[in-house]
Amino acid sequence: MIGIAPLRWLLTVAFGGAAAFHLLRCLRPPAARLCPVAEDRLSEMLHLVMGLSMIAMIWRWGAAVPAAAWIAIFMMSTAWFAVRAVRTPRGRALPVFFATATGTMVWMSASAPGDASAVGHSGMDMAGMAHAPVGCAGWASALLGGYLVLAAFWWVGRGMRIGGLSTATTNAVACPLDWSALCHGVMSAGMGIALLAMA
Repeated sequence: MIGIAPLRWLLTVAFGGAAAFHLLRCLRPPAARLCPVAEDRLSEMLHLVMGLSMIAMIWRWGAAVPAAAWIAIFMMSTAWFAVRAVRTPRGRALPVFFATATGTMVWMSASAPGDASAVGHSGMDMAGMAHAPVGCAGWASALLGGYLVLAAFWWVGRGMRIGGLSTATTNAVACPLDWSALCHGVMSAGMGIALLAMA
């Protein structure tokens, strides 16, 4: 868990908002063009599971879930997005990012110790996952966390249609914000912060 209560609550709200967004996209009919095909709907469901999983991981009660369960969930998500990246003839950057993001969660789940009672420096530890020991594992977590935080800036820029980060569409004026990209930016930042907390 994260020991700093304001940060823990902030991340809970962020992950909860992202999860709610993906839940709504899952529930919308295909005609709404939010989830036009079964593959997109499954991707939305995996994003939903990721948001809920991250909420559980930052609270102490999340320690009740075995690390092996987190690893299995994130590995399946990583495999799914990797397959989508291979099968997508164009625009592979997005599924590649999702695959790397879920892959970092596999790393976080597998590399951190399982003693939920351990408290790391800066008053932070993940539920069921204390800080990784100083060394290569800590540096790897810091680099992966930094990658996700930096990626969040790209997502926010894309969501706000800043410069060339967002593809121009005829609906850009009618819908100035890309809420999907902003949601991914929130998730990426939150996951990055969680990884940095254990670095």
